[in-house]
Amino acid sequence: MRLFGRLPSPADRHRAAAQAYKSIQDRYNAAMQARMSLESVRDDVWDLQLKLFDDVVKGHTAVAGPLFSAARLSFFIEFGTGVDWTRATMSALAFSTACCILDTVSSARDEPMPAPLLREMRGMALGSAYVAHRCGVPLAGVMTAEAITSLTLGDRMINRETAATLTAEGGMSTLRHQLAEMRRTAAAELRSARRSSARPRSTGASLQEATRERFLADLATYDTTDGTTRLATSPNAVASARAALASSRTLIYVAPAPRSATAIRLNYPPRGREICESIELPALDLPTVRTLVDRVRTAYAAAARGELGRKALSRLIHEVLDQVTAAFWTPLLAAWPELRTTPIALIPLGEAALLPFYTALVDDTPACTTLDLTLAPSARALLLSAGWQPAPNGKTLVAADPWYDGEGFQSIPRTVPEARAIATVHGVEPKLFRAAGEPEDREGTDTLRTTNGKAPAGPDAPAAEIAAHLSEATLIHLACHGELRSDAPLSSALLLGSPLPLNAILKDNLRPGATVVLSACELASITGDLPDEQLGFPAALLAVGARSVIGALWPVPDTPATVDLMTDTHRGLVGSSATGALGRAIGRAHADGVAPSVWASFACFGA
Repeated sequence: MRLFGRLPSPADRHRAAAQAYKSIQDRYNAAMQARMSLESVRDDVWDLQLKLFDDVVKGHTAVAGPLFSAARLSFFIEFGTGVDWTRATMSALAFSTACCILDTVSSARDEPMPAPLLREMRGMALGSAYVAHRCGVPLAGVMTAEAITSLTLGDRMINRETAATLTAEGGMSTLRHQLAEMRRTAAAELRSARRSSARPRSTGASLQEATRERFLADLATYDTTDGTTRLATSPNAVASARAALASSRTLIYVAPAPRSATAIRLNYPPRGREICESIELPALDLPTVRTLVDRVRTAYAAAARGELGRKALSRLIHEVLDQVTAAFWTPLLAAWPELRTTPIALIPLGEAALLPFYTALVDDTPACTTLDLTLAPSARALLLSAGWQPAPNGKTLVAADPWYDGEGFQSIPRTVPEARAIATVHGVEPKLFRAAGEPEDREGTDTLRTTNGKAPAGPDAPAAEIAAHLSEATLIHLACHGELRSDAPLSSALLLGSPLPLNAILKDNLRPGATVVLSACELASITGDLPDEQLGFPAALLAVGARSVIGALWPVPDTPATVDLMTDTHRGLVGSSATGALGRAIGRAHADGVAPSVWASFACFGA
């Protein structure tokens, strides 16, 4: 006699959940085509999301895929209607939970995150930050952003973070204290958000409110089971708090959305403030960000073709710097004037990472000179970079390649005197590629340190050899062409003797605490074909051990002024932080009337 039926297998749960979601999605598509009300679809996808999340909390991770889809659909319905920001925020958090689980499953199989899922993730961190601000729970925006922005480099970052935590004095005790404090903060924020809601309660609303409370509590706070402190989803909020603590900086997330932008401020330790605060930046919406980025790219392309003169290019860059100031720095410093004297780590999300926040003018001076400012691809990247100190008496590597041969390439001869001048500052010999026969006084004012052509084969310097040199040095300066690949970000490369792609650099750790200066075009930039992750050279180098990375968002002109800027920065690196050295060098260049095409694209990432 059978008393119990067969328990549903993970595959059974996945099929049932997927079928339930497909039915709702079909109704959603039909409603959109017929321009009908989405109210019934809205409630059904919400209920399904609650059920799937409850299954995930109980350990049934096989339904993470349907949860990913249901939460994403629920988010866009709530975001589009703007009726219930609490629901939108909870959907974003459920989505980030599904992302973390799917990423963990993919990593366990030694597989990348499925490409279709990556495409569907694009824009979620930006929209999630906005709805969290509107909901009054900005901490939820931080959690979602951190869950989405570190997927490709997440395993390496988590491993390094774990090692740093376990080896730090009092590491586990400090972590437990931070978990407890973040739990109290999240609970207080959620209570405040519920109290401020003016929506009337309908029949049965008490049950719905109880469900919401359970849902948000599971996502945003920590549980203690058998004496073990754990996060119900992933340690994203704690990573942000620990990054602020380790770097002694206030974190500012910048998230442009279609209607407006949001700045989320994370203070840790709070020192009399809320741990998490947010403001809206109406003039920095996503269309405006894209317009500014397109203006810069179009201008540099025209300058490279000889269709735009240097003075016109300088005027356009000044206009872009002024617009970034007006849309971002002016309202930010008006809302939080104490940031003028507070160390800041700026974390631009999505396409905001392509804007010159570091050099935009504050009080008619570059922000990096006026403020104590650094950039970070994510809080986790900042946490890791702050945890490593450079080794005393470490090696210095200065390398340059003018790439004067090869179809589709122009010579960039000023890289050679740049390398020699910087090597002299540090008392080392530079490593030069193909410098013989290249006159140092040759004009190179219209040449940019980038190319869209195919890299020719190098002479005698394979990428593996250069990577080995990188792993031995604590101070690295590379002056060369750079290649940013939007179709394959991990194939983006430094062109030193032969292409040195990003995936080759990721094979080995750098010396802990290394400082890397990339005097090459666009290698501090990101590609536009990913979700909100800033996958590029700064994020990768910080993930493998760098403390600071200096690079350029835009093309770098091969001019004597560029040589002077880089040399001045290295003089400042002797006894100073990377961001302090670069900021002072940029400030002097601006004060001396150097064209902004030389200095406006540079930024410092990390601690």
